[in-house]
Amino acid sequence: MDSYDNSADSKGETMGKLIFFDVDGTLFRHDCLVPESTVRSINELEKNGHTAMVCTGRGACTLPSQVEALPLHGGVRGCGTFVEAGEKVLTDAGVEGPVVYDILDILRSFSCPFFVENSDYFYSDPSGMPESFQKIIRGMSQKYIGHYRPVSDMPPKIAKITAYPQNRDTLPDIIDKLSPWFDIITHDEYAYIEIVTKGCSKGTGVLKIMEELGVLREDTYGFGDSKNDIPMLDAVGTGIVMGDAPDDLKSKYMSTDSIYKDGIEKALIRLGLI
Repeated sequence: MDSYDNSADSKGETMGKLIFFDVDGTLFRHDCLVPESTVRSINELEKNGHTAMVCTGRGACTLPSQVEALPLHGGVRGCGTFVEAGEKVLTDAGVEGPVVYDILDILRSFSCPFFVENSDYFYSDPSGMPESFQKIIRGMSQKYIGHYRPVSDMPPKIAKITAYPQNRDTLPDIIDKLSPWFDIITHDEYAYIEIVTKGCSKGTGVLKIMEELGVLREDTYGFGDSKNDIPMLDAVGTGIVMGDAPDDLKSKYMSTDSIYKDGIEKALIRLGLI
């Protein structure tokens, strides 16, 4: 990602608007990657003097290469556990110490496959886990070469965990056991849950960047499509959700078309940003 310079340019003009983009379902989907219209639009934002950043639940080392290639200037990763403005790291949060191994044992006690997403690597122990989960880890380790390590190599720190409860009826107990250290995001539409260091969210990350760069809330926008985007959508001045977002999100925020129908480009044109 490109670096970011918050200084005024030679004409004495300061930065334009600040736009945050969720990744999965917003910038990127496995079946369509990053649409050409989205690439075109974000490059146009850059030309118009605006600043684009990611705001994703993905860890700092698991962005798709197609997203990494966009002119983005840092942003929020791991649901606010890792925050950077340009190349300046503002937050690298996590639960630390021997307790992290107790936390992993709690997940194992519920037969709950997981991978840990820290700012350096993602970690997992797929042994003894269902073949479907082992396949996920194999695919990720091949896709993000050099960014995977076994849990046995993990330092005593956990920023975020993505877990796949085999029995959804155990969710209340999992949440209760992990609540001293984490906030849990559940998704009705997905098999996984997101276990995030307490006090961190996409919203806290966005606010941290706004404070660092001195950007007014009214000059910020955020694009998302799911439940974990709500803190971001509430933190920015204008929140926009994609066309295939849940109905309760579309009833609360401005909505656009889906990723398959050039939703980002259409919204940016409608907002007068490109």
